Amino acid sequence: MQFLIFLTIFCLFRMLKYCKENEYHVWKYLTFQYFIPLNDDRRHVLDAQFPYYTKMNEKDKEEFRNRVQHFITNKQFESVDNIAITEEMKVLIAATAVQILFKRKAYYLSKFNTILISRDFSVQLDRLRSKRSIEISWDVFEQGYKSITDGYNPGIKTMAMALDLEHQFGENTLFSESTYKDFNRLYKQEAEKYILSGKSKYGNYNKVDRSEYFAVAVEYFFERPEHFQANQPAMYLALSKLLRQDPLGMYTYKEKFF
Repeated sequence: MQFLIFLTIFCLFRMLKYCKENEYHVWKYLTFQYFIPLNDDRRHVLDAQFPYYTKMNEKDKEEFRNRVQHFITNKQFESVDNIAITEEMKVLIAATAVQILFKRKAYYLSKFNTILISRDFSVQLDRLRSKRSIEISWDVFEQGYKSITDGYNPGIKTMAMALDLEHQFGENTLFSESTYKDFNRLYKQEAEKYILSGKSKYGNYNKVDRSEYFAVAVEYFFERPEHFQANQPAMYLALSKLLRQDPLGMYTYKEKFF
């Protein structure tokens, strides 16, 4: 009897540890919600509206769909101003979040459980930090996908800000520390150059919001990679190493998750 109690406690502990490491909500895991494949309607949204996904091979597409399903399962999508929450919204928001770290270990922004959607939100870092919820202005989000090469994608920028904040909240396994430090060193150099040029709204580097700058770099990386690489090749390479992907196909990385 004592052995059975010990075995039960041990198995429960292992399951809880596994769920935490893989960002499974325990009840949803026990009810197999994470093992339901992305349905046809959701797949159609990816096929019709998400170019990043359509360029993949079949193996990567399956992994991407699984991560999108996982993200949707983990989040609460709430309307702020009575806007109707649709499947299209859930899929495109989830896909945008998944895209950034797709070539790294699966990660689902576990510190942000709620996605607040409105027609017109002004995304502010202070609210991201304090409320731990991601705010999406749907009209602005949609506009970002009208073109995939104009350098404008507020969805990517918002998710990248949340991602950087998540790393600051203490998820140190999110990136390799050495790669992260290399990126931040270059980022500091480039930011200081930009400030000295007089084009920045900041007077000195200490006033720069690093999460916002990181987000702008990620947005630029996916939206205008040719321009980014031509103008800031060292910064481009550092971000490519950090995310372990390269939109231009110049650098390749093994599927090494750390």
